[in-house]
Amino acid sequence: MRDALAQLAGVDAVKDYLVPNDLIRRVVVSIDNLPRQKVAVDKRPTNPIAGAFAADGDELHATLDQQNFERYKPLVAVIRKLDMQQLGAVYIHFYPLFQQSYQNLGYPNGYFNDRLVEVIDDMLATPEPKGPIQLVRPNVMYTFADPALEARPAGQKLLIRMGPENARAIKAKLTELRAVITAGSLKRQ
Repeated sequence: MRDALAQLAGVDAVKDYLVPNDLIRRVVVSIDNLPRQKVAVDKRPTNPIAGAFAADGDELHATLDQQNFERYKPLVAVIRKLDMQQLGAVYIHFYPLFQQSYQNLGYPNGYFNDRLVEVIDDMLATPEPKGPIQLVRPNVMYTFADPALEARPAGQKLLIRMGPENARAIKAKLTELRAVITAGSLKRQ
């Protein structure tokens, strides 16, 4: 799988952004978790994004710093270059392993492709907040001050933290991928 992705995205991109072991299992776990409130950080298929989270202001009156958007740009640039037809072909080739991993998560009668489409639809439903995004820091981590934003699924909150330009690019690629994986070339296995 890593070799196939390296052919699509480049060896350096795979080395820089993907965790070297258990890639398919990590992808399945993360995809399954994206529409939930929390994603298991230690189960992600990607390495942490370089740099630290930045907020403007203080603990009582803060906004999401646009420097955060810059942190995601290198990864988004790699994703923008991906050919979704080719990525879909890699996914379809390895689908039996995705399906097996999904069943091992506790979904013996479920279909991973169905879950992936649901998750893509959830991600595509991410709103694009207008203006500065207000934050609060009730504990160690910042959260969105707007309860409606904070109640959103983990995947949507990630897209919001990436910034509107990056989120639009990711949504465009997700739309393309959705078309590929729902085109009928993937049979339920």
